[in-house]
Amino acid sequence: MINQRKNQPKIHVVLIEDGAATTAVITASFAESKEYRLSHFLSGEEFFTCFKPRSTPDIFLINSIIYDTKGNLLSSGVDIVNRLKTINRYKDIPVIMLSTVGDEDDPTFQQMVKTFYYQQKISGLMAGADDVIYKPHGIDIESDPSSFPTDELLHKVRILTQRRFLQLELRRKNRQLRQKNRDLAKLNHNYINVLSFVSHEFRNSLVVIGGFLRRLSRKVDGEAEQRDLDSIISNCEFMEDMIDRYLIISRIEMGRLNLNVTEINDFFSSIIEPVLKRFGKKHLIERIEYGGPLKLAEIQLNADRYLLQIVFSNLFNNAIKYGSSEGKIIYGVETQENGLRFHVWNEGPGIAKDKINQVFHRFKRLKDKNIPEQKGIGLGLYNVKEIVELHGGKIWVESEYGKWVDFIFWLPELSL
Repeated sequence: MINQRKNQPKIHVVLIEDGAATTAVITASFAESKEYRLSHFLSGEEFFTCFKPRSTPDIFLINSIIYDTKGNLLSSGVDIVNRLKTINRYKDIPVIMLSTVGDEDDPTFQQMVKTFYYQQKISGLMAGADDVIYKPHGIDIESDPSSFPTDELLHKVRILTQRRFLQLELRRKNRQLRQKNRDLAKLNHNYINVLSFVSHEFRNSLVVIGGFLRRLSRKVDGEAEQRDLDSIISNCEFMEDMIDRYLIISRIEMGRLNLNVTEINDFFSSIIEPVLKRFGKKHLIERIEYGGPLKLAEIQLNADRYLLQIVFSNLFNNAIKYGSSEGKIIYGVETQENGLRFHVWNEGPGIAKDKINQVFHRFKRLKDKNIPEQKGIGLGLYNVKEIVELHGGKIWVESEYGKWVDFIFWLPELSL
């Protein structure tokens, strides 16, 4: 049984019923409980004319056929339901139809009469009623009030009103959630603007500092001093890389990461070579090999040159940081489905199956006992995914845990 709501007003039941016996039984049933208050109307017209509520009813009980005092058909419950559903304050309130016929084997009604009442039931449900209660004929209720299904009615009223209360609460929570989302979107927009401005200013300063340090490095003779300068330069480069990633994510979040598609005829010199030069160290560059199957000279595509460099820079850097220290890194290109399929493979600890779906999450860094700890902020692969999808492509990961990992992405043919 569903409990009465704590510290809430009584459940307001509106009964539209012309039968005196049925009205008396229902009134007595609800009077026994402190959960309810009942308003009774003899017809739909009386309800729509006379009902002046301070609050909206919680449920309607409507007789399927309503007669006037002379026994003439006045209206059908279906007409009342149809009218309720056109009024905003009533359209979402649950309705239970009260139908006189409840048993196909009932010998007191001819088949034609039973068919009429069943049609009213079906029409009522189609009009928007939530349920139907079958009641005995008025004469039977007068002679035996216990024949009315009181327990069934009370149970259905509790279920339907509780459902409505939960729906109203859900709507209230959804309104609050939408407002929170609007507030968060505004805060996020402000955060991204500040992030973009600060990152840009920091990067400009770091580029200047890095340039001076590199010139100074060429003039230093002492081994210890050279080692210290190399360490400072390495940290500056790390900061530059981190700021570049923040700048990319700020452009993504603000919808300002636009494609500048150009024709790329020399894939290696346009994309790969500039990336390798940034690594600087010969032993790292020598680990990166091209594995085909297309010949490098055959690779032609239309893409954003700068953004594609960022993709390969992140994938190579990821392979160097998390792969085997002396393991091979192999990249390849092949034609596939009106586009090109690229991949960057490396030996190493690989990625567990239950963590593969997490690698492209923003600010996500996988924790695994087999993966060495590295400096980073968890934006590289997120940026890669956004850039690939901005080109209309897709990216995924394949891995054999403990042995290797392969980052694969496909780019479609783009027109200039």
